[in-house]
Amino acid sequence: VASGENTHTHTARSMLTRRLPQLDAMEQVKSLLKGVTGEAISVPSIVVVGAQSSGKSSVLEHATGLAFPRGEGMCTRVPTIVSVEGGADAESLTVSTDPEYQVQESTFAVAPDDSAGFGKAIETLTNTLTKTGEIGNTPIYVKYKRPTGLTFTLTDVPGITCNSKYADGAVVERQTINLTEEMIGRSADTLVLVVLPATEDFENSKAIQLAKRLDCEGDRTIGVVTKIDNLPPGSEIVKHMSGASLPLRHGYFAVRNRSQKEINEGMGLDDLAHKEAELFATDEVLKHLPEEQRGMARLLDKVASEQGKRLDERIPPMRSEIQCRIRKDSEALAGLPLPMADDAARLQFLNRKLSHIQADFRRCVESDTDVLGVACKETNLAARVHEAMATLEENTRERPPSFLKDPVKNQLRHANKEGLGYNLSNFMQGSVFRSVFREATGPVLKEEAAVAVTATREAVAACFCALVDHHLGNGVTPAIRSALKHLFCEMLDGVTSKTAQVVECLQRAEASVTHTTNHYYMQTIQKFQETVNQEAHNWRKDQRTRNHGSEEFGLEEEFMHNTALSFLNNSNDALAVRTMQISLHAYGKVVQKRFSDSVAVLLLGQVVQGTADTLTDEVMNWATALQCKVREDPDVARKRQMLTNNVQRLEKALAVLKGL
Repeated sequence: VASGENTHTHTARSMLTRRLPQLDAMEQVKSLLKGVTGEAISVPSIVVVGAQSSGKSSVLEHATGLAFPRGEGMCTRVPTIVSVEGGADAESLTVSTDPEYQVQESTFAVAPDDSAGFGKAIETLTNTLTKTGEIGNTPIYVKYKRPTGLTFTLTDVPGITCNSKYADGAVVERQTINLTEEMIGRSADTLVLVVLPATEDFENSKAIQLAKRLDCEGDRTIGVVTKIDNLPPGSEIVKHMSGASLPLRHGYFAVRNRSQKEINEGMGLDDLAHKEAELFATDEVLKHLPEEQRGMARLLDKVASEQGKRLDERIPPMRSEIQCRIRKDSEALAGLPLPMADDAARLQFLNRKLSHIQADFRRCVESDTDVLGVACKETNLAARVHEAMATLEENTRERPPSFLKDPVKNQLRHANKEGLGYNLSNFMQGSVFRSVFREATGPVLKEEAAVAVTATREAVAACFCALVDHHLGNGVTPAIRSALKHLFCEMLDGVTSKTAQVVECLQRAEASVTHTTNHYYMQTIQKFQETVNQEAHNWRKDQRTRNHGSEEFGLEEEFMHNTALSFLNNSNDALAVRTMQISLHAYGKVVQKRFSDSVAVLLLGQVVQGTADTLTDEVMNWATALQCKVREDPDVARKRQMLTNNVQRLEKALAVLKGL
């Protein structure tokens, strides 16, 4: 605005000139913070809202000097953020969908006086962001640099409407209302210019209704009344602008904008300022409007005043918020794994991680239950292996048939009968003993040993895999974790296979050779013989007594009763069979316990402890073999890039604010 400025224009210019350092700083900070990911830091801004065809674009044009597209229909379908920079070395105009104006394919440089070219650029970018008739929330950015004038930023929001040739009216209305609501409510530092046509009822404006709801105290809402050059006779616009029916704390301001005809005829802003002043002075209605509510100059005066207050209030906390955010993002960045830039870095990373995994695996083997916490069942390895050994002991004890039952008695009696002619009738040969024992216990020992080996192998593998996921979960791609688990399981399978062969040899030996020096075997037989001798007199008289003390050796009362009956019948053969049953029973207990303990010792020593020892020897080789597979987790790489970008932008923004 040049020679035609009135007193208020000079006042507005003077106030904004004093604010230029702050305004310039805010524009720089705003641009920097646009590229910061995460929780937004509020920056004072100005949005222009209203109904479609309310004159928003005309207000924007009047304030900036740029000829924005206007006309019937949806001219603005996406937010338009206009940054005006006064005091630039040269005049330039740039339009883009990129806030940094760096993406060439979506950035247009337009001559500032080329209204058609500017409108075409806006239209082209709008069509790339939305389909015809649709509303989008991705903004278009306009940067206008000029040697003179004020520095500020305005955001033009698509007008609220239910009219559309190309889409459902109800859908378009909801979209425009939602976008207006979002832009008004985005920040408490947002100054809201609600554009209201003088020819319409203010109270029916959805934009003013939203502003009143989102800015209940009216701290940041200003009414901008347009189309004042088309007032009908007897208009009550002065009464409406007094706030009689709809009060606004900051009031209403009437502005006269250029018509399309005036634009086509080349009317400049200087002429517009004269036309506006003349209208207020001569119009029978508007000449009653208070001076402080007249014209764009007064509006700029008010905007400058309110914006200045927000700048003064907001800059100190912004510094603190940015410092806090820099500290937070820097700590998050430092907490990320080192980037895998070369072979040396990858090898160092693997050596460090495998060392931690190996050390923790050793702790698990040595019964440390706090490696990943007591709640982590997989790494409580000793408990898991003990469960497998307890199951082995229980099944080898419970599964074989009882040697004291009738089926075994009948089997022995038949074998004794078949041996007569060579053996004495009360003598049971060793081959019969081994055959009966092998038939009863051999399959059980084999099956349960295989189950115990498998269970131990699975417990060891689960423990290692849990440690791998814990230590490598966020540092490398899933491929490296999978490869490491594969190497471990290959090694574990080799150790397990060798141990299983030893266990199988032990099982075959138990099934084919009868031998023990365990005192339990002879004590059980001696207890049986003592009981028979002590009760012989009573049994002969058929006086059956309870055989106390036999139960501790597993000699059931029913079995002893049947033995008594055999004694009464004076059957040496029957007593021989009973004695053989006792021998099988006693020896079965010995073998069951001996086998369970031996298998447990083998598995703990070979599969569990042996795997830990082999792992210690292999980790260095594995690191070398796997280094070519190490790739930084894409999520971690993206997070590092995001945090680095954040810190750099935030530090630049802080430097700008500290310079004020």
